Amino acid sequence: MRFPLFIALPLLTLTGCSILPGGSSSPMNWSSHSADIYRQGNLPSSNYEVISVVNGESCQREYKAAPASESDALKALRADAARFEADAVIETQCFNLKPDADSICYSEVSCVGRAIQWVD
Repeated sequence: MRFPLFIALPLLTLTGCSILPGGSSSPMNWSSHSADIYRQGNLPSSNYEVISVVNGESCQREYKAAPASESDALKALRADAARFEADAVIETQCFNLKPDADSICYSEVSCVGRAIQWVD
């Protein structure tokens, strides 16, 4: 039995996909809506509602590329918050992750926080 090409071709093209962005030097699509970042322990004084947990990552995919950075991970965090039309991200924490044997990153920084919207 022959495997139909209309099934095989999409499967072959998906094998090169990754869940991580193209590295710290790749351009990203940004929304005009940019959320403020509040670090761990620094909460806004206005009333707000938590709408989602958001994250952002920076990944150094090539040995000679720039290392992963917290600033790139925070940009990705803002982009994730923009998907929810968040006004700010609170309780933000960033971590330098050590690569393991099967990692695709030489260095990686991951940031996580809670996306919020202001409440009147």
